[in-house]
Amino acid sequence: MPKFKKGENKEKKMVKKETKKVKVKKGKSATLIICEKPQAAEKIAAALSGAKDDKVTDGNKLSYYEFERDGRRFLVGCAVGHLFGIQQIAARGPFPNYEVEWRPVFERKSKASEFTKKYYDVLKKLAGQSDKFIVATDFDVEGEVIGWNVLRFIAKEKDCKRMKFSTLTKDALEESYNNLMPTLNWGSAIAGETRHYLDWFYGINLSRGLMKALSSTGHFRILSIGRVQGPALKIVYDREMEIKKFKPEVYWQVFLLVKDINGEQIEVMYPKDLTKKSELLQFKHLKGKKGIASTDIKDHGVAPPLPFDLTNLQTESYRLFKLTPTQTMQAAQKLYLAGVISYPRTSSQNYPEDIGYDNILKKLKKYTTLVKYAANKKPVQGKKKDPAHPAIYPTGEMGKIGAGEKKIYDLIVKRFILVFVSLRLLKARKLLLILMG
Repeated sequence: MPKFKKGENKEKKMVKKETKKVKVKKGKSATLIICEKPQAAEKIAAALSGAKDDKVTDGNKLSYYEFERDGRRFLVGCAVGHLFGIQQIAARGPFPNYEVEWRPVFERKSKASEFTKKYYDVLKKLAGQSDKFIVATDFDVEGEVIGWNVLRFIAKEKDCKRMKFSTLTKDALEESYNNLMPTLNWGSAIAGETRHYLDWFYGINLSRGLMKALSSTGHFRILSIGRVQGPALKIVYDREMEIKKFKPEVYWQVFLLVKDINGEQIEVMYPKDLTKKSELLQFKHLKGKKGIASTDIKDHGVAPPLPFDLTNLQTESYRLFKLTPTQTMQAAQKLYLAGVISYPRTSSQNYPEDIGYDNILKKLKKYTTLVKYAANKKPVQGKKKDPAHPAIYPTGEMGKIGAGEKKIYDLIVKRFILVFVSLRLLKARKLLLILMG
């Protein structure tokens, strides 16, 4: 218990104690874990330290984490996305230009990139105290490039070990650390770097070409085009031309008001659109006529839908809530960082058994009573597989879920339950409607 001198503000003294300043050991004797986002760094540090990590606030008001494990000092820092970008080497190079290199983003001196220098400086400081490194960024193409760039340009290392995980739960992170990949995922790293180069070669050079062509007519305007933007614009243009060429045709729809055997009025629609006015004549004589109607009822079994990949999640989210793909992705990313769902950027429609179906369903009982309908032991699986991540699923952990993310979380939980529901139960229309939204 700290001692206070007479007249000293005790409350103020305790506030100052909240941010711990750790004495840095001299020499390189630590392992630096490189993360992609602050929330991920916080969860990784807590998981691997048994929640005994120290949050250290640097002089530039950014935080990193420090703890000891197995007699070794660990540092956990984050890159907050891309700290490096492709830029041309010459200040004013020839056109087209293919001489480019990776440079820190903050060198562009734009307001949007200034904040990255603080993270760059913290990682540089932590790398200077470390002799071992672990990349723990998102296990995808962009995450691999982010980790690789920090490793080679800040830490000045050629390779290191790699954590691979799909959820930010304590168990998943502990298992990932205990089964470290011996190297970076070089296939993704090289693919990611290649994409960045191609984006620059196509995007910058073609954009400059467009502007140069326009300037030859005596006009100037900033234009942009790229590897994806150009083809997408062509698709939109072709569709717009189809719309302009469309010639509307007049047609009629016929509705009849009839009374059933109980005297209740029902509106029925003729199943075909009529394109000829003469075809309407066949319905004139029906006014006031009596007739006999029959109804055929057929029972069709409905197969459960497949586990969510990102595209299907975005499609369903728009169908049910009118949320754009970007809004859905942002909500899913927050849920992932909260540790309540798996990594959302996946193209897989498969759940591997090692995620623990029974354990997740057991935990979800605290969230919803719909778990009781998950009668099958194994889920329905799709054909699409992603070597990096499984289909999107709830972890069963109960974290903080914002009001904006709750709809997406409910949708993911219901889909996870639905793939375990038997065909017999799915014939119940009411149950299907509940689980399908």
